Amino acid sequence: MALRIELEGYKPGIAKFSAKKWNGSADIDMLIQRNQDGYYLSGLQQWGPEKSWHSIADLSVDNQQISGYVSEWLVDSLLSQDNTKRFLIQLRDKQNQRYIDGGVVSIAEDVLASTALNVVQPSSDNSPVETKSLTEPVELPEEPEQTPNIETQNDDLVEPVKLEVETVIEPEIAQTPQLKKSKSKLGLVITIIIVLLILAGLGLAAWYFLVFQKTQPVEPTAQVNTQCSLNSTTTDDLAFIQQCLQTKPDTQAIIQLINDAKKADKCNIAQRLYANQAQQNGQIAFLYAKEYDEKFYQTNNCFKADKGTASYWYETALDHDPNNTLAKERLDELQK
Repeated sequence: MALRIELEGYKPGIAKFSAKKWNGSADIDMLIQRNQDGYYLSGLQQWGPEKSWHSIADLSVDNQQISGYVSEWLVDSLLSQDNTKRFLIQLRDKQNQRYIDGGVVSIAEDVLASTALNVVQPSSDNSPVETKSLTEPVELPEEPEQTPNIETQNDDLVEPVKLEVETVIEPEIAQTPQLKKSKSKLGLVITIIIVLLILAGLGLAAWYFLVFQKTQPVEPTAQVNTQCSLNSTTTDDLAFIQQCLQTKPDTQAIIQLINDAKKADKCNIAQRLYANQAQQNGQIAFLYAKEYDEKFYQTNNCFKADKGTASYWYETALDHDPNNTLAKERLDELQK
């Protein structure tokens, strides 16, 4: 079952770690993976594609909850990433290494990086200066005095607008009767000619846009197909992915490219595309979760069934689409 993992604030650079529903011992190894590119934490603010298990000491287990304290190697590494990233933590029981479980970590707002130590200390020394700055700027009454001036200026601006409208309306009313009385027949002829010209112009415009729209989209689609084709890949998979994404392919084109990469055993491209696009696209996140879900898993060289990873991406999919009932059902099932 998926664990309920939390980090709560303790001191700058140190956080209280807890994981509920843990059925193993207190002697564990920890694996941390970020969702941006699927990389793993290998050291202090160091990420790489290879799995790196970290031995965690001084933890305790009580009523299916393992808890303890983790230092800056984990706290600073997570907080140095931007807020859009999420992290999957897996725990492995050293006494029974077949038992591995994990979940998405929830980081409380009071968790602080170790760099906060440099901010907290000088703040207490400068407290007298801060109190002076709070007492000095009590010159707020000056600001309200400006608001009446603005109102009077607005009043002055409104009046001429009304006068301009009145002056414009009067000549129009005065002219219309004369046109109707003296040139009624000529007005009808002119009106008919104008209508015919407008209809002709609209017909030409419609013809032009129909022809223009049929011919123009051919070029960008050709660019997307060539730049996102596996035939154009080089030794640098990351450069290929970046060039492809610059063409802004639609969701179906990205999914097709991922499937093609899986069939061609270009696993690095498939994994990077999934991890990059699943963060911002609920449909791709859902498909990414199914790659790891044992219920939908099909043997391939790029992915292996993993309950914790499947739960992680199902949760990401639900963040984009809370009404995805199948994602809810699978997540509930995996968390049992």
